[in-house]
Amino acid sequence: MSWEFFLGNAAHRLIAYMYGVSHPSNEAYYNTETIQAIVTKTGLGDASLLQPQERILRPDITDVFSLSLFEIKPWNEQGLKEGREEARVYLAALNRTILVGKRFTGGTDFQGETLIRFARGQYIWRLAWRTTEPGVIQYQWTRSQQRFESQAVAYEAGQWVELTEQEMRQYGGWLGQAVEDMVRRRERLATFSGAVGIVIEVIGTAATAVFSGEIFGRMGSGTSARQPPTQGGGQVIPFPRQQPRTTSPAQVPAAAGMSLPR
Repeated sequence: MSWEFFLGNAAHRLIAYMYGVSHPSNEAYYNTETIQAIVTKTGLGDASLLQPQERILRPDITDVFSLSLFEIKPWNEQGLKEGREEARVYLAALNRTILVGKRFTGGTDFQGETLIRFARGQYIWRLAWRTTEPGVIQYQWTRSQQRFESQAVAYEAGQWVELTEQEMRQYGGWLGQAVEDMVRRRERLATFSGAVGIVIEVIGTAATAVFSGEIFGRMGSGTSARQPPTQGGGQVIPFPRQQPRTTSPAQVPAAAGMSLPR
């Protein structure tokens, strides 16, 4: 499979996983579940009211607790346009099944970032995402401007530049496989304290994914906060609690605007 597929799939998997980590009490479904299955399982509405073509639709994130929905797209104008239209279609289908009570709306206020540290001294990669309008999450891949031995130092430097096509071709497959294996394993394990879900995984000598963002503020002041847990040969590094750095649309690196698979 192409590097575009691997990077697009990795972004979707990480963002959806982190949504669950950030909303541990919410019942949410991801793009492996159809709208028909979601409505049937939850009993929120009457699935028989769905039109034939709507039964197989699969929104990226459907939160049945908050009655909100998100589509995940690359950070470019085409991604925003496609995300807006798909969210509209999904909301119309879901709300058609609801005869009484509150209805689904486009989700808001979800953002975060993830750092990927490669073995053998490669650049630190960064996946950042935020809700750009109700119902649409857009993401961008960048890398550190220089090589860092420590992802914490790279995070503090905050100097992210566009990835070259050669880099994406060379490491996209490794990254995609590392993310997929990591998320699958974490989905089978209970999260720390039932909510935090801090993640670390090493796939051979390929990559280590380090999750950062405001969820580390939930670690508290106990021993686990002072001594990051280890898993799979790597170590979780809690970065300082702060809002992720964001880039205005005019400053988004060109690499982030590539049309990756949804």
